[in-house]
Amino acid sequence: QESDADRTHKPEFVVVVGICPHLGCVPLPDAGDFGGFFCPCHGSHYDTSGRIRLGPAPLNLEVPPYKFTEGYNIVVG
Repeated sequence: QESDADRTHKPEFVVVVGICPHLGCVPLPDAGDFGGFFCPCHGSHYDTSGRIRLGPAPLNLEVPPYKFTEGYNIVVG
């Protein structure tokens, strides 16, 4: 499992690709058994850092390359 420090640049923010790695569905934020993301199509539950906790998804939600420029401005890619 990846730690929060491995998945974030600022601990108060999470930046993930909102596509379930199971079959490409779109997980719902602030939902599921762990308060993070929930994929209603096949039942995958993620925690608030996008780590898979329950369900058929084989991987965590992807963290794209990103950086903070000034304050809270983010450049993704």
